[in-house]
Amino acid sequence: MATYPLKVHEKRMECDDTASLWLDVPQDLTGAFTYRPGQFLTVENDDGGELIARQYSLSSCPGAHAKLRITVKKIEGGRMSAWLVDRTQEGDYLDVQIPRGRFFKDLDAPHHVLMLAAGSGIAPILSIGRWLLESAQGHAVTIVYGNRTPETVILADEVAEIAERHADSCRVEQVMSRADDSWTGARGRIDRAYIEARFDDWRAASDLPMVVYMCGPEGFMDSAESALMGAGLPSGAIHRESFDMILEDDETKPGLEVTAEDDTGEEGPTSRIVAIVGGEEYEADWQEGEDILSALLRAEADVPFSCQEGTCSSCISKLTAGKVEVRPGVLQTLRKDDLEEGLTLACLSRPLTRNIRIDFDEI
Repeated sequence: MATYPLKVHEKRMECDDTASLWLDVPQDLTGAFTYRPGQFLTVENDDGGELIARQYSLSSCPGAHAKLRITVKKIEGGRMSAWLVDRTQEGDYLDVQIPRGRFFKDLDAPHHVLMLAAGSGIAPILSIGRWLLESAQGHAVTIVYGNRTPETVILADEVAEIAERHADSCRVEQVMSRADDSWTGARGRIDRAYIEARFDDWRAASDLPMVVYMCGPEGFMDSAESALMGAGLPSGAIHRESFDMILEDDETKPGLEVTAEDDTGEEGPTSRIVAIVGGEEYEADWQEGEDILSALLRAEADVPFSCQEGTCSSCISKLTAGKVEVRPGVLQTLRKDDLEEGLTLACLSRPLTRNIRIDFDEI
């Protein structure tokens, strides 16, 4: 997919291994880089002749910030994260794709939004939380944020600012797993036991219906989701964003069917795949055994992609004509109601009708 050079306007070290980068968007690209809270940017870089692409959640908030901000934690062996944290400087340019992602969906009525974050998972959580609080729609927000020590808290000033500015509708609960005796707040990890112990208090904080957003390591989110469902929350009220997921499913088992709402297509051998990307139309044939993304890349279609394994969500798209089969592992990234809307991941999908049409813009 096309990238655009965005200038690093400001770089701030949040802690030893994490940096926030503010990016300038030229006036003529303002429309292309309009974003929703919780979306991510894909950053590309040529590393020794190899093009690498990684996704980073926007920690800035639509309407509240004039520039885009990504917050990057350096991970062991991470070529992109090390380059962004250690080597990128103010004035440099990053090759960036337009914002994508479906982590957050607008709420149609006031809710109590419980937000769970661990480490750098605060980036999309803070964006969504701030947007909800400043939307004046009557939401109550509880942010539960886990770190090792106070010195490792990312975006600490902004978390504190939001809690102070919206004291009537926002509660922030910081949890430290390795803090010294000077820490007087909650201790431990945001695990199943912690959530079970605190959930009644969180629920009692508001009479509004509860919805949950969480972001952090997979183990943290698996544990949290299990505890929340055990406390009676339906799975449809729990939303999660992953950044270290490994796709787990059996490719030999039957997949899930996704059908376009307005044009279900004609059954039979697939002859044509049409993709809409950036307002342009691309066409590809399909070869037995390949996924839709592979067919489109073979036809040199300018589609967004990165991992090609169903874990990064870059190839999220909407089926607007026909029917596809999607590997069951898609439910680690998308929800059943997303599939019912026609959303899918092109790298996990194969066509089931003669013609399909898939839109990468309509997400």
